[in-house]
Amino acid sequence: MHLFEADNRPEPDASPMHCHSWELRSRVLYGRVANLPVHTTVVADGEAGATHRVFEVRSRSDGVDEIRPTSLLVRSEIGPAHITSGGESYTLAAGQFHATALAGEAPAATLVHGFSIPGQVDLSLGPLDGRPRRTIRRLCDTGQTVRSAHTALRRIDAQQRA
Repeated sequence: MHLFEADNRPEPDASPMHCHSWELRSRVLYGRVANLPVHTTVVADGEAGATHRVFEVRSRSDGVDEIRPTSLLVRSEIGPAHITSGGESYTLAAGQFHATALAGEAPAATLVHGFSIPGQVDLSLGPLDGRPRRTIRRLCDTGQTVRSAHTALRRIDAQQRA
């Protein structure tokens, strides 16, 4: 489950533009979620017009992400947002660059199902001169997970009563 709250902000140096190594099917439980497709064109070494460097993301089970720059430079262009509302589903193919955000001020939640694709790697887009870095995701303990699930269930119940 992915919870989107208006006051939650991503890490300052985390790129919102990424692609998964797995196919994603997501059901919006409540609220509205915006997916922005990011179209990329590879830029040859030395060619002008690159906007981002592609980074490989290796996520560990302990919450540590190793983010390493590749030699691949791209020109990216964000497409129009696709808005998905509570009760609707959306899919994203493995390797499809996108950014996902809350659409509006009201909170939202999605239930995500992923299907791993062998040979695919998680990627993100970052600055042209970006350096390798390590980030640590905040992992929820059992109590936080239960509270988050209860929050989502209360909001779903309130939405169904409205």
